[in-house]
This record gives sequence, structure tokens and C-alpha cells, in this order.
Amino acid sequence: MDQNPFDIAGRRTLLVGGDSGIGLACAKAFASAGARLVIAGLSQSEGDKLAKGIADETSSEVSYLEVDVRDEGRMASMVDAAVERLGGLDIAMNNAGIPGPSCAIQDYGLEEFENIFAVNVRGTYLGMKYQIPHLLKSGKGSVINLASTAALTGLAMVAPYAATKHAVAGLTKSVALEVAKDNIRVNAIAPGPVLTELMTSMRAARQQTGFVGGASVPMDRISDPDEMTGAVLWLASDASSFVTGAIVSIDGGVVAQ
Repeated sequence: MDQNPFDIAGRRTLLVGGDSGIGLACAKAFASAGARLVIAGLSQSEGDKLAKGIADETSSEVSYLEVDVRDEGRMASMVDAAVERLGGLDIAMNNAGIPGPSCAIQDYGLEEFENIFAVNVRGTYLGMKYQIPHLLKSGKGSVINLASTAALTGLAMVAPYAATKHAVAGLTKSVALEVAKDNIRVNAIAPGPVLTELMTSMRAARQQTGFVGGASVPMDRISDPDEMTGAVLWLASDASSFVTGAIVSIDGGVVAQ
């Protein structure tokens, strides 16, 4: 019998930005599927507890590395350390992101603008910059980036956030073309409203600006972070072996309107 194309057991996986929300849900899903996992995030002490909890729950190999995704040296060292632990790299997910302030563009500070690009865009760029050489050594691999429906539409009062997600989509599509012949696939998920701290804080902040509007969800509900994991595991597996450069919407029909 042919191997199950959805099987990722034993795959060497690095997930950047797995402390909470979608990243944490995906970390648990990777470990539950039997992947060997390194999570990278903001706090070594809290992350060690997180990794141990997931490992105990799933009986998979899970460890944690602290990193600031804005810092090239720390990102390079983190990826090397993760690869040393895993003995190579098969799957990488770049999930770190922040919402930034909610306000009209004329009120958006330059420091905040530069910081949101540093986290959301530079972090994704640095992730791929240092992950892809290891995937090339493996001869095969999958990269999954975190975009948003804000990568596919506009989003008033958080314009720089939307701009970062457009940039992540552009990076994803372009890098996918660079490594397509090397059997490395690069895709992104584009979540719609997901019940996370990021979404809750962003919605509250937008409402405080007095902005009224935004896309409704045809499925008439907000999703749970766990509902993102099916697409992520599919993109990580051989079941999506002919999928690259895709921005996969998981949004209850938001962008179909």
C-alpha cells in the first residue's frame, strides 16, 4: 500500500511564532500528527513549559527556542539551532505577527509603522532566508507563511497591517517561483476572523476609532484557531505536492463576497 500522502510523522518542523493563537493551535496539530517540532517564540522560560505540555500531551518530540524575529543575527542562530536539534529541516511555518495600532493613516506613527513591518514582513523574510538553505539540503520541503484576508482586500484603520500582509503574500508567491524546481513549496494561509487575542484587540481598537463597517462573514460566525490547522497540515504534507505560490483563504466566505 502506498504511503498516506497526508502523513507527516517524523517530519522535521520549525514553527516560528507558536506562543498563542493560530501558532499554538498549529504547534499542537503538528505534534499530534507525529512531527518532530521546534517552536520559536518570545520567552524561553514560558516556551519551555509550553513545549513540555505539548510533548506530554502528544508523546512527540517538542522543544522551544527564544527569538526576536526582527533581529537577523538571532533569527539565523535560531534556525541553525533548530536544525541542529532536528538533524535537518522538512517543514517551516512563519507565523509571527502583530496587529499594530488602529487609526487613520495620517495618525499612524512612523515608529509603529516600521515596527509592524519589522515583525510581520522582515520576520517572514528572515525566516525564509535562513530556512530555505536547509530545505535545499533536504532536497524537498514546505514553507507555510501567515498572511490574512487583509492580504487580499483593504482593511480600514489598520492600513499598515494590511500592507504587511500584502507584502507577505508577495514574498510567498515570489519565493515559491524561485524554489519551485528544487521541490520546495512555499504557500500562505489567509485567515479571516479567528478568535484570538490579536483579532479581539484589533476589532476593539478599530471600533474605538469610530469606524463602522467591514466585511461580514457569510458563515455567520468567527472561527476557532483549530480550524486553521487542517489547511496547514495539508500544505505541510505530500497531499499538496503540486501546490505552491498559493494564498489559501480560510475565512468562512469573506473574500468571496
